[in-house]
Amino acid sequence: MLKSRRPILSTLLPCLLAGSVSLFGLSAALAQAAPPATGPAPIAAVPKKLEPLPVTEVELIANSQPSALALDPRDGAIWFTAPPLGALGRIDAETQKITYLYLGKRAKPFGLAFAPDGALYATDKTLNVLHRIDGTTNELTRIAMPSELPTMDLSGARSDGLGRIWFAGSAGWLGKYDPETGNVDVSSHDDLQGLGLNAPGEGGAIWFSAWKAGRMIRLDPQRGRFDSTSLPESFRGARGLATGPQGEVWVSSAKTNAIARATGRGTWRIIALPWPESQPQALLARADGTVLVADAGRRMLLRYRPQTNVFEEIAPLGEGGLIRAMIETRNGIAFADSGGDDIRLVPDRRPAEN
Repeated sequence: MLKSRRPILSTLLPCLLAGSVSLFGLSAALAQAAPPATGPAPIAAVPKKLEPLPVTEVELIANSQPSALALDPRDGAIWFTAPPLGALGRIDAETQKITYLYLGKRAKPFGLAFAPDGALYATDKTLNVLHRIDGTTNELTRIAMPSELPTMDLSGARSDGLGRIWFAGSAGWLGKYDPETGNVDVSSHDDLQGLGLNAPGEGGAIWFSAWKAGRMIRLDPQRGRFDSTSLPESFRGARGLATGPQGEVWVSSAKTNAIARATGRGTWRIIALPWPESQPQALLARADGTVLVADAGRRMLLRYRPQTNVFEEIAPLGEGGLIRAMIETRNGIAFADSGGDDIRLVPDRRPAEN
């Protein structure tokens, strides 16, 4: 069943506040923003090897190439996208049985987001729609983008906690879908090429990164305003984005072999991984202040402890080497290996570990 929604195409507005702009006035402000920060010299961290945690591999259909993960708040199941198959997958929390939901011809789902009502949304890179799976009936519907627009290369998605779904298009598009009104608001931003990675911020905010443009934006959904921040020049092509419990923001750069933390006012603290062959990709900031890092170069899951500046090797990643997503589960973490066509599950910690 295809449900088309009448879009509201907003025009660009002038900058209303210095450093903060309205939802669809972002491009004008970006054009006047300072160039990307070069960042301080990287800080060398200390390596530490621990007894590896056990890893459970959930093998997917060949050529699944999972790109996103989402935890079902109702039963703890893990959902993933399989773009080449045109399908979503679900891993049962107890049995680890996999079921696939095929979305139709030419579908290419990429990003996932659960709404407060239990509905699951998936962006589609080729069909220019949001797929919606009802949280009660499992009915599948589509929310169409404006018919007059080109393919937006839809990627990341995130719920703002108010029932609305914010989504990004890698070609420089940003949009919002409101289930209450059925409206789709979409705008184009030439300065945000590569927009997609996203993470929740403090007070209901949402962070998005534009990896090609070397920028991040912080969205305040209630006010419909943004703050724009430049990534360090060496972090163009950021591969991971995560936010911590105190509002801290982390990004990773496989090219630079480093992770960086935003310290406010456009400044960064850059931490170099202690192994020259490392390639940090997906990130996950945890409630205890540590940051998990998928090191694809060494096929190792790392834990970074900011207080001691130590990287700990805690579990093997496997052979795929392309970790696009990592999430908390009810019993630990899960990461998606797009290169290896599997989802890997790691327990929270060893019983005796602090």
